[in-house]
Amino acid sequence: MMDITDRAKLLLGMASLEDLAKPNSKEYVRWQNIKRGRARFGAVEIEELGKLYPNWAFWLTTGNVAPEIGQTSPAYDQANETSGKQNAG
Repeated sequence: MMDITDRAKLLLGMASLEDLAKPNSKEYVRWQNIKRGRARFGAVEIEELGKLYPNWAFWLTTGNVAPEIGQTSPAYDQANETSGKQNAG
């Protein structure tokens, strides 16, 4: 099972650094260091990823999904997208 750091790394891998911070800013360098494994995620970074991916924020922080309120995960969305395409025929 993934922990919060694993989930944050997954989302960071999907994100563009430009979506998280202005290039050449202090925050941008921080994100680069996290992405390269030179720094750890802090609460601020987890919060920023939750803002960037609001429909995955609950999953990011808890590891759970609540599709009835629009809170899913990347894997949940991918599985539903795949199953929807299979049923479309």
